[in-house]
Amino acid sequence: MVVAISGMIGCGKSTLSKELNHYYANSILVEEFDNDDPVFNCFLKWLYEKEPNIDIAFQSYIIESLTESFLKEEQKFLEKFKDHENGFMFLDRFNIEHYIFAVITLEKKDPKYLKAFDAMFKYIVDVNLNPDLAIYLDANFEIIKERILKRGRKVEVENFDANEAYFQRLHELYKPLFIKLCEFYKIPYKIIQTDFKSDLDVFDQVKEYIDNYKFTQRTKSTSCK
Repeated sequence: MVVAISGMIGCGKSTLSKELNHYYANSILVEEFDNDDPVFNCFLKWLYEKEPNIDIAFQSYIIESLTESFLKEEQKFLEKFKDHENGFMFLDRFNIEHYIFAVITLEKKDPKYLKAFDAMFKYIVDVNLNPDLAIYLDANFEIIKERILKRGRKVEVENFDANEAYFQRLHELYKPLFIKLCEFYKIPYKIIQTDFKSDLDVFDQVKEYIDNYKFTQRTKSTSCK
């Protein structure tokens, strides 16, 4: 079963994904990116420093990279567990969410750019990689801001003030666009309001959703014989 932990930057999804991977022995974790990925880190730096004309290239790179990572990790998963019914693949965000980032970064440009990204997105996103269940961690902007600054990713902290309007706009649109995308692609989802909840409370609620989810075998995935 493929479970995506989703949400805005700073919502706590990476921490939760790791906790779930640690708790469920029959699981693997597919992280959004490698911290040492020089291409990703360069794009991220350019984004926060407002380097022009990188938006489509950045989101395209992430989607391609996530697709490659998913397929590679899925092969390992199937070699180990034989079938998706026997274990969990936890995704730290999934590729369709990057459409949301593209909308935010391209909305101030000529509409033709988002139109072009739309067309490309439909071709490069593989719907067979969509999760069986997506769990969205919701939080108010002040909590998101606090978490971003607390986790101390240098490029985000140093450029936060210059990009606060971007983070606010991303927070404003992330949940409604996430819901719209999940409904369009028919991805089952749950939304958890994390404000004023402990990490343990959030974990317990997510665990309950996962343990009670009626899994239907993934018919489109490649299985390991």
